[in-house]
Amino acid sequence: MKTSIILFLLIFNSIYILGQQTIVTELNDNGMLMGQSVTTLEGQSAEEIYKKAEDWIAYTFTNTESVTQAKLEYKMIRLIGMSESVMGPVMRYYFDLSYQIQIDIKEEKLRFTITELKQISQSSPYTKIGLEYLYKKGKLKKKKAVVKWKQQVDTQINLIQQSLISHITGKEKIKKDDW
Repeated sequence: MKTSIILFLLIFNSIYILGQQTIVTELNDNGMLMGQSVTTLEGQSAEEIYKKAEDWIAYTFTNTESVTQAKLEYKMIRLIGMSESVMGPVMRYYFDLSYQIQIDIKEEKLRFTITELKQISQSSPYTKIGLEYLYKKGKLKKKKAVVKWKQQVDTQINLIQQSLISHITGKEKIKKDDW
């Protein structure tokens, strides 16, 4: 419990320091779980933001070609990804989180949208379950485990978005080895 609180405070503080809003996933009008934030990046052209986002994808994901679904040069990048061991434990097992991210770019602005949130069993990676099951009649179920899983998902999404913004703003540089 202490670890969860400390992790939450660290994430909240780092997001606050970066001046970003926290992403909280919600059901949209179609009943699909999604999260979104718009970030102002003063002094950054659309071309700069786009190139730095491409760099971030290349360093963050193992195979850039397999995760990138669509690109519109200097306007948008859509990709799919997976984070390991995000949800759990459920009877001592953890579940991975798969998602789709769309990064929309304008001069000095970036919109980060995450959709297609699914739980993946580590023992059977082909079994994907949409996270909408955490809701009943449009509201989050009140069970402690469900609330905890939702917080774990939102925390992971914020870490991903924070990593992207940090890379674009130069606050988090990709490590370069001295050769």
